[in-house]
Amino acid sequence: MKETPIFEEVFSQMVRLPGIWVKLLIGGLLSFVPIVNLLAFGYLYRVALGLRRSGRVTAPEWRDWQGLFFDGLRFAVVWLAYWLLPLILAGTVAWIFTEISLGALANVFVLTVLLVSNLLFSSALYRFQTRGDFKDLCDVGLIFRMTWLEFPKLIVPSFFILGVLVWLLPLYGLALFAGLFILIVYTGLRFLHIEQKRARSF
Repeated sequence: MKETPIFEEVFSQMVRLPGIWVKLLIGGLLSFVPIVNLLAFGYLYRVALGLRRSGRVTAPEWRDWQGLFFDGLRFAVVWLAYWLLPLILAGTVAWIFTEISLGALANVFVLTVLLVSNLLFSSALYRFQTRGDFKDLCDVGLIFRMTWLEFPKLIVPSFFILGVLVWLLPLYGLALFAGLFILIVYTGLRFLHIEQKRARSF
C-alpha cells in the first residue's frame, strides 16, 4: 500500500465487498448471544489478520467454526483489556460525577473515553497480531504511543463509528459488530501503511 488510506475510500470498498451485508448480519446476530459472540469476535480477528497479511480489505466466508471460537478468545482478551475495561472505569468515574451533581460532565467524560478506547483497542489488536504474543499487550506505553501518533487522523472515523453504535443501539449486537468491523479495517490499513513506509525508508 503506497498511498495513505482515506476513510471515505476505505468505507466505500467495505460496502462493495461481495456478500458483506449478509456477513455483517450473521456477525451481528451472533454478537447478541454471550459465548456464541466469540465466533463473531473470531471473524473480526481474521478480518484484521487477513488485512495485515495481504494489505487488502476482505470479508472472509463464515467457516471453520472451531477456529473462529479460539480466534475469538484471542480477540476477546484484547477487547476486554483495551475497550471494555476503560469503559467500565469511565462508568465508575461518571457515577461519582453524577453523585456530586456533575451529570453533564459525566456524559462528556464517558463519550471521550469511548472515542479513545476505540483507538486504543485498534492499536492493541494490531500490536498483538504482530507476533500473537499476549505479553505484547503489556507494552501499554507503546500502545498509547501508537494511538497518540494516529489520534488526529483517526478521530473522524472514531466519531463515525460512535454514530453507528448510537444509531443502531437497539440492535446492539449488529452495532458492535459493524462498528468494530469498520474500525479495525481502517485503523489496520493506517498502521500497515506506517509500517510499510518505515520499512521502505531503511
